[in-house]
Amino acid sequence: MNTIVLYFTEIALTLTICGLVVVSLSRSLRGVLVELCGTQERAKFWLAFASILLIGLPLIFGMGYNPEAATIEQAFFEIANQVKWNLLGFLVVLIGIGMVISFFVLVAPRPVNAKVTGG
Repeated sequence: MNTIVLYFTEIALTLTICGLVVVSLSRSLRGVLVELCGTQERAKFWLAFASILLIGLPLIFGMGYNPEAATIEQAFFEIANQVKWNLLGFLVVLIGIGMVISFFVLVAPRPVNAKVTGG
């Protein structure tokens, strides 16, 4: 097996999966960040920061892959195992971002709604 092809296949799979999840989360995350940050510019920065983390850490894990498979079957399972670890890195970052956002959602001041009294 060509180890370079295996390496780039694993990287491409990782980038594709992480990229699709980041794109699907972006709209919801943008709304939460705008509410927490107060401005579009701040929210845009933190969304970019989170996206870089969500793609960058799994990519770094993936770059540590050293293919050794001799057959197609071995290559398949080797790549699947490495992508598993890459996605674990993705989930660690996602959980970390979720915990930070949850903390700020809990401590962020909320607007006080005026009570309506019957008259």
